[in-house]
Amino acid sequence: MPNTSPMLEKLGFLTVIDQPRLGLIGGYLILNLAGRPLEFHCTAPLKPNRTQEILYGNTLQPFFYGEQIARTLLVRAKTQVDYIVTNLAAVLAVQEHVETPVFYVFETGNPPTPTTQPIEEKNPNKESTSNHLPLFPEFPAPETTLEISNELNASLKSFGIDNSRPQTNNNNEQEQLQIPKVFGLNLERWKEINIGNRVLAIPSTNENELQILIENIKLLSRTIDFAEPFTRIRLAIAETQKAA
Repeated sequence: MPNTSPMLEKLGFLTVIDQPRLGLIGGYLILNLAGRPLEFHCTAPLKPNRTQEILYGNTLQPFFYGEQIARTLLVRAKTQVDYIVTNLAAVLAVQEHVETPVFYVFETGNPPTPTTQPIEEKNPNKESTSNHLPLFPEFPAPETTLEISNELNASLKSFGIDNSRPQTNNNNEQEQLQIPKVFGLNLERWKEINIGNRVLAIPSTNENELQILIENIKLLSRTIDFAEPFTRIRLAIAETQKAA
């Protein structure tokens, strides 16, 4: 159930990093409303075993991200948060195991470091991992359509070819954003909303609860950038791995 109290205090940011040769590393950062860290947890690198791959099939991603990693991190945390925010669709599967609302944030306009980017290693002689494939790649965004000039399109019309398309602005593009599809996860319960310069998807059960969530998010957005903490998590995990 959403927190209907106006006294919002803490936010949790949860993500998973896919690192070459190591596996999946979960990170969970809890911030107060001033953006200061209260807790940070990360998992040891994990990889699904062959038996899990066979049994779960194409539903392995939400199980591994949501139950094996995200749920483990939430259990470790001692601080209760008002909301949990993630930048990975598969992590939303943890919503089935917690009452705290889990949001999805689109990192538009501020692309994240690719989750498949290798951590810099101390041994420079090791082979490059540029061909590393993520364990669970998300569905790619639709390809960008190449726009042509009005002059060229006018010429093409004389040959019966019309390539004109309605012009769209950034706001319309944001409204058309959709959470990446994940097999085995019902995303219909999340509704996309625009808050400031960010697009979020929030779980909605009824109109009253939805409006409460939106108003609370608007208050939080005055002091918190919902995408920025994921950069901190990525950098913190990288430093943790260097020290290991």
